[in-house]
Amino acid sequence: MTGGRDVWVSAVALAVLAACGAGAARRLLVVTVRGTSMTPTHHHGDRLLVRRTRTVRRGQVVVVLRPRSPAIWREDRHSPLIVKRVAAVPGEPVPPGSVPPLAEGHEGRVPPGRVVLLGDNAAASVDSRQLGFFPLGDVLGVVTRSLPQPEGAHRR
Repeated sequence: MTGGRDVWVSAVALAVLAACGAGAARRLLVVTVRGTSMTPTHHHGDRLLVRRTRTVRRGQVVVVLRPRSPAIWREDRHSPLIVKRVAAVPGEPVPPGSVPPLAEGHEGRVPPGRVVLLGDNAAASVDSRQLGFFPLGDVLGVVTRSLPQPEGAHRR
């Protein structure tokens, strides 16, 4: 009687697939870019696939929780997330001009638990140049790829 066995195998396979899907959903995030701080790399309206992690390297593009404080934000004020590039990680030299003088006291190195984040479009970016170091704990993940635009959507 293989019919019952086939049903059981199918149910197990479905359960395994569901578990894998749930695991992927916890590890992956889709974020829509708001604003122009990352042009020319990423544009307003681009959708990005993000792998959740706090392990980052210089040069990677990350999604980070937006700091609550400054009223200097020029981008979408309703988004709790921002997209920036990692310019330096803990222990690395602080890139010249990447943090304001008030954030100094770091002896030329990025302090433990902090990162330097910069937008690719410096003229339109609120980043470490104005805010200083970002807490590494506020990094949600690393951008792995751009996703196709939904049908009917277009960049502006």
